[in-house]
Amino acid sequence: MEKVRSKQVIKSGYLFILTNFLLAIFNIIVGLLSNSIAIISDAIHSLIDSISGFLVIISEKLASHHKLTQHRAKIERITTIIIALIIIAAGIHIIIESVEKFTEPTSPDYTPITILVLIASLIAKYALAKYLKTTGRKIKSKVVEASGAETMNDAWISIAVLTSAIIYQIWHIDIEAYISIIIAIIIIKVGLEFIFPHLTKHHHHHLEQNPDHDHCGKK
Repeated sequence: MEKVRSKQVIKSGYLFILTNFLLAIFNIIVGLLSNSIAIISDAIHSLIDSISGFLVIISEKLASHHKLTQHRAKIERITTIIIALIIIAAGIHIIIESVEKFTEPTSPDYTPITILVLIASLIAKYALAKYLKTTGRKIKSKVVEASGAETMNDAWISIAVLTSAIIYQIWHIDIEAYISIIIAIIIIKVGLEFIFPHLTKHHHHHLEQNPDHDHCGKK
């Protein structure tokens, strides 16, 4: 039973990686073409998620090894810290990029196609989040549920980016730098929550928790 569950975790991890990687590449291209820092920031977040997915899969494979099962908590904790540091570093980078836009402003070049791409990206993230959350509950994996929760956060960030694009299209007011800073703060907050679990009351954000613990995130 444990082997079946482990395979499901790894399968979900690969889907998580593939979807986020494709979204990241797609959004980076659109972001560069439209000169949009907000879209590029969103793409960076998706790319971070794909990298984090690799770490989660590696962690699961190591923790499932018969010689390392007793060290599962320690392996997952180390993985969590590595993921958190990557997330925080990316958030800081986005803030630096946003501040530079204040000093050297450039106008984004949104088109109806750009808006459609953003909507498509949002739908893809929402669908992935629902799948991961449903699968996580089915196989009782807090790690997979956490991936779903993080993807849902990405969907909300995409809504923020889409909102800034629509506002620019209608009123020609550029709020991208502000949106990017908000995105960066969310990213850094997520990273800090991984390192310091007491910063959040939502147990599904903690990758380091043992997914078999009944007290974690029961609804």
